[in-house]
Amino acid sequence: MPADPGQLGALREDLTAWATRTGLPSRRVQELLLAAYEAMANVVVHAYRDRTGTFALHARCDGDTVTVTVTDHGRWRPAPRPSSLGGRGLPLIHTLADQAAVETSAAGTTVTMTWIRESQGSEHAG
Repeated sequence: MPADPGQLGALREDLTAWATRTGLPSRRVQELLLAAYEAMANVVVHAYRDRTGTFALHARCDGDTVTVTVTDHGRWRPAPRPSSLGGRGLPLIHTLADQAAVETSAAGTTVTMTWIRESQGSEHAG
């Protein structure tokens, strides 16, 4: 997809439909959507300085594991210190996902976010 903010809404709608079908509880679907949106928005803001670029969004459900990966081929600007205007995307992703990893290389950046589906019994426990 083009790293264009105008593309993110349609991707979010598609991801919403897919994530709902995975069997994640609705609270977890909302966490997935927010984390994935943050990762995609980070590509738009940080990956491509003075040029246009693209990114890939991959989502899969394998058993009880739901994984979303966002990959770009740009070079991220240094992360600013958190402020009221930004800098909280990656910490938010790490908070929302059960596991999150950011891998950066000369070829680009990949953000991998994973959620574990809760069993029906543990969903209501506590």
